[in-house]
Amino acid sequence: MRRYLWLFAALLLAPLPAGAQSYRLDSLSEQLRTQAQDLAAQSYSDYSENSFNNRNEVGALYLAQQFSASADVFRRMVRDARRESELKDAVSLLSDLVGRADRGPNRRNRWGDVRRTLDDILRELNVRGGGGGGGGGGNWPRPDDDSGGSASGRVRWRGTVDDNVQLVIREDRIEVRTIGGSVYESGTYSFTSPLPRRRGVSVTVNKLNGRGEVRVLQQPSRDNDYTAIVEIRDPKGEARDYEIEVSW
Repeated sequence: MRRYLWLFAALLLAPLPAGAQSYRLDSLSEQLRTQAQDLAAQSYSDYSENSFNNRNEVGALYLAQQFSASADVFRRMVRDARRESELKDAVSLLSDLVGRADRGPNRRNRWGDVRRTLDDILRELNVRGGGGGGGGGGNWPRPDDDSGGSASGRVRWRGTVDDNVQLVIREDRIEVRTIGGSVYESGTYSFTSPLPRRRGVSVTVNKLNGRGEVRVLQQPSRDNDYTAIVEIRDPKGEARDYEIEVSW
């Protein structure tokens, strides 16, 4: 009896045959493509129902469409039996796109199925960062938070401020929070490169146009998910146009 138990355990621990692994990867890639298509369709449906979308919402829409097209390419690569090294490169690029997904609770939940399937694919291909699953906890490859150094870059923002506004800067996105005064559109911005997710990066702000005061309210760090906050204060009454440049 003990001999049969050992044999059963050995069968469970034995690696899957190459054909079985290929079948599972094929199934997962098809599942990912379907989920990505559903995500893209739902994202556009939500976008079309809102008459006033800001830049962040347009960016989230484009990201979902880009991911859907990329998942379709990955499915074709798996179907065509491309080399494992190519598949690993492809799934790492897919992971980078998921890492850029909006961190708002609704969108984060919407990307959950995609993240879980991508985690399974990462494990299947034995790519670093896979595993852990458990509901899409963010196990895809991300830039090394502790890699040191500080890549330089800047972002220029233009918008209207009445009293007090905070710009929340994370990677290549800016969220505008109106703390005091009238609420205006989120303005426009342009990055030369994303704000790095690494230690040792600090930001400075330069006011190019506007009458009030600007200051860095929060420096990016690991504790705040590498998020910088810049505050614009204009307490003199009536809204004014501003243009600022944040550098790192």
